[in-house]
Amino acid sequence: MKVFSAGLALSTALTVATLILTAPLTWAQDGLYGAYDPRKQETLWNEAIYLQSSGQHSEAIEKLKRAAHLSRINDGLNAKSQLPYLRAEIASHRALDQLTMADERQAYLSRIESTTIPSGPEKVEALLAQAEWHQYALLQDIDEEEETTARMGKAWNFYRRALNESIATYGEESEALIPALEGMVRAQYLLASHRGIGAAMPGKMDRDATNYAAGKATFKRGLSVLVAMQQLNRDSLGVSREIQAEDLLRMGDWAWWTGNRMNAISFYQEALALANGENLAESEAPAAEENALDAESDELEIDAETTPTSDALTTEVETPYTEPAGTITANGPTLIADVQQDLSEAAKLPDPIVEATEDDAGQSEALMVASSTEPYPIFRILDTPVALPAVPGFDPVLDIKQSEPAEGDLVVSFNISATGKAVNLERIQFPVVEGIRGPERVLRRLKKMRFRPVFEDGKPVESETITWVFEPKHWAIPGAVTTEEST
Repeated sequence: MKVFSAGLALSTALTVATLILTAPLTWAQDGLYGAYDPRKQETLWNEAIYLQSSGQHSEAIEKLKRAAHLSRINDGLNAKSQLPYLRAEIASHRALDQLTMADERQAYLSRIESTTIPSGPEKVEALLAQAEWHQYALLQDIDEEEETTARMGKAWNFYRRALNESIATYGEESEALIPALEGMVRAQYLLASHRGIGAAMPGKMDRDATNYAAGKATFKRGLSVLVAMQQLNRDSLGVSREIQAEDLLRMGDWAWWTGNRMNAISFYQEALALANGENLAESEAPAAEENALDAESDELEIDAETTPTSDALTTEVETPYTEPAGTITANGPTLIADVQQDLSEAAKLPDPIVEATEDDAGQSEALMVASSTEPYPIFRILDTPVALPAVPGFDPVLDIKQSEPAEGDLVVSFNISATGKAVNLERIQFPVVEGIRGPERVLRRLKKMRFRPVFEDGKPVESETITWVFEPKHWAIPGAVTTEEST
């Protein structure tokens, strides 16, 4: 009996030891640290990050919630220490496509950030991240109609606040202003698309019926932001002629995408002149300066299926953000300040091709080249079509497969017309799908896209044939695809 009892005791001890060794680390730490010991937060954080890296987002969310709860217990309800846990939790909700929950946590995150983060670089990053979330939510179309209008205003205001904070932190001639200005450009594309203005956008956002009255104001406002960014690059940062040409291309893209073709061609031609080595500073005033902000003379290109509607969005979305007391603003009548104060009144477009002025370190590279007898370097642009909107921070309207096509992929060829549309569409390989979701949806979206056209001798022309491949994941239920070859 004694031998049996000793064996039973040893077996029980081994079992308990095994349970302790194989139990989750958090359970062991509970006994070691106590229920609310702040050191447990680091353990939970490390476990959550590991779970996220392995794709176990639901499990990671639970640990992150516990860590944030401990943060509030130990540091207070509005503790700054909970910020990384909240941000990581939101990332996991996004990965799980739990966008409603992510939106709720994002609102709570914004409230904590507003009370705990002082002015400076961290504040700028927080505001940009908040704006990016609202941009993502708009593209994913998670709201009802009235909520979409409010979210448009939130995205725009967060980007404007980020610009204000960037100026206060870095100065009005800093490259650090570019991310906020880029965001404001994206916000204008979103607002235009929501009103039914412009061509296809990435994501799932619904288009409203086209608002003719809003079209002119939207074009002017977006152009004002692009001009502000162009002036910053050219006059303050002294960028290369290639970047100056790219800025002009983006101004042309905005005009082209919204249907203002005359203005777009003027911008494209000025970019071509830079690329061809011309000294535009000595040329006559460009046409874009005279009419780019005069949308009365340039009709918007309207899709046939759209109809006019009221401008119900204008009042709420376009109201400029009111700065809180004590906000530091830019000194002097710069275009950046104009963009901050009132983007609803577009400033007179400055000459987009005057070379950069002399800075504290001496003459800019562009002026030194202008004063020499050597010709400007020549580079190529506008020789291939580009799908719009070609804006940093936006995914492409259609996700194109880059590798060789497989059986079941959709393969099409087409040309881009001189007006920037897909024409001469040919189905090279067309999958047959059982059900209502088929590859036709991809073709319809392709036809709604706009492209920056190819230019020859300063004029847009039809492109050579393009072939694109699309995978079944964009339309089909797995296992429901067969293929038909083009004849």
